Amino acid sequence: MPPRLRGPLAATVALGTALVLTACGSTSQADQASAAKDGAAASSSAAPPMKITDAQNRTVAVPSNPAVVVAMDWSAIRTLNGLGIKVAATPAPNGPLPEDLAAYAASDSPHVGTLFEPDYEAISALEPDLVVVGSRSGSPEIVAEMEKITPAVIDMSVRADDPADVVDLVEKRTLDLASIFGKTEVARASMKQVRDGVADVNRQATASKQTAMFVQVSGGKANVYGPGSRFGTVFEDYGFAPTTAPIKDGGSHGEEVSQEFFAKYNPGLLFVLDRAKAIGDTETPAVEVLQNGLVDGTDAGKNGKLVEVEGFSWYLASAAPQSLQQMTTDVAKAL
Repeated sequence: MPPRLRGPLAATVALGTALVLTACGSTSQADQASAAKDGAAASSSAAPPMKITDAQNRTVAVPSNPAVVVAMDWSAIRTLNGLGIKVAATPAPNGPLPEDLAAYAASDSPHVGTLFEPDYEAISALEPDLVVVGSRSGSPEIVAEMEKITPAVIDMSVRADDPADVVDLVEKRTLDLASIFGKTEVARASMKQVRDGVADVNRQATASKQTAMFVQVSGGKANVYGPGSRFGTVFEDYGFAPTTAPIKDGGSHGEEVSQEFFAKYNPGLLFVLDRAKAIGDTETPAVEVLQNGLVDGTDAGKNGKLVEVEGFSWYLASAAPQSLQQMTTDVAKAL
């Protein structure tokens, strides 16, 4: 039986970064949304609303097959996109989007504010049937403002006290979204692929007995994460062994360390997240920051085992099946 996913997927903390983005809302966008609404009305009007219990423990009546969906969370957007659901408007992306979401970065794709600051006027102009928030946009204050536009507002954040519960909750959110559009079997197949992939990597990593560290680089500084942390899935789910390094912060921020730290605890593998790249900032690439005499002298450096992970999936949209699949692809590169 495949092991359950755990670890970094529990972290849904607000980033301490100003995301300066351009919001837009236009008459043409509203007209397009109205046309979509009219086209879907015949098929959805007879169906009873769905009852969804969201991350704020609100039970919300959501129309079946809503025609105009606005989503303000990249995990939810990616989940819906994977289910074949076109989102009418999104936040403006502040960094590069993966290939499956590239259409949402196009200049003609409606952007309605940022992850932290939705453009309520532009959203209202679209007359949405459903608004999905989550993570950075999943606050009671934002939900209250969205409810002035439509009563069908759901918070699909993934928050769990126990990291062991996170992927079960990801699956619940995915199935909830899928049920609205009659895509439940698609969602189940996607999550099965996730769990099967993790189980396969776990078998290989456990057999290898290689020690690993997960490091996030930002502003030229390195923060290391261990088991139980935001990125602890490397150890707890994928089966890599931690080093003997004492890492104080097991939560979202990791522990800032010096270059000597890597030499002292000598990881066999080093998984690297370039935070600046993920959020669209320009800095010295993370791998270059780490590739100096000290890191190069570790087993990871000597054996070419510095593995850069894909920042969007690990940092910005970790609670989507497609992101979990990308994480599995990333860690498998170390084997």
